[in-house]
Amino acid sequence: MKIIAFANQKGGVGKTTTAITLADGLARQGYRTLLVDLDPQGHVAFALGMQKEPGLYQLICANQPLAKVVRVARPNLDILPSDKHTEQVKRQITLSDFREGILNDILRRSKYDAVLLDLAPSMDVLHINGLFASDWVVIPTRLDAMAVDGVKEILRTMGEIGGRGHTFQGYSILPTFFDRTTRETLIQFKELAKVFGNRVWPPIPQDTRLRETSAFGKTLWEYAASSHAATGYREGKQYLGGYRQIIQRIVEVIDA
Repeated sequence: MKIIAFANQKGGVGKTTTAITLADGLARQGYRTLLVDLDPQGHVAFALGMQKEPGLYQLICANQPLAKVVRVARPNLDILPSDKHTEQVKRQITLSDFREGILNDILRRSKYDAVLLDLAPSMDVLHINGLFASDWVVIPTRLDAMAVDGVKEILRTMGEIGGRGHTFQGYSILPTFFDRTTRETLIQFKELAKVFGNRVWPPIPQDTRLRETSAFGKTLWEYAASSHAATGYREGKQYLGGYRQIIQRIVEVIDA
């Protein structure tokens, strides 16, 4: 079992959409997948057409078994939902002994092939807990200066966590909202590739249908499986990755 965190300390980079899309994609390939919402906004359940629930609160604060608080979202895909009660989870963790490892200890005993963590952009004890539990970190980012700075911030945080004894197997940077007609997009993409090399995964094309999926409570594979964001597209000789390619990258991480 592998635990993969989706994190960026800048909001609005497509992090939750990416986590949901890849979680459902893995489930469709037969991997037993759990998607954990670590954000009090509870957008994972909402985007899947489900009710927000205090699942994370019940797990950490009420000591309920994981199996009782997860919800079946799709075949092979369960979610651990979140809502406003998650703020109380942060306080509970702060007061606990060995607080950095609380989530890790619970998830490592689970039955899943893959656990995906959707981290909130705020830097707090729950964010640290999620990173501490992770084998691999995927950093979605828009290709603008502020979002790329968020990449640097999360890498610094990972370095601090590594200094406390946690070993990450690796990390990847996933450019989102890629628009090759925008000069800054191309500049930032080239800079990321120059600095991080093959840690930068193929970019996800900008696609309005990604924003529409949550309004209908569907995943990208249910709503627009042939969209540019899902499959990439050809524009001259330029080929963009799309989430279908990224699923294969995630599969390689899980099976390694």
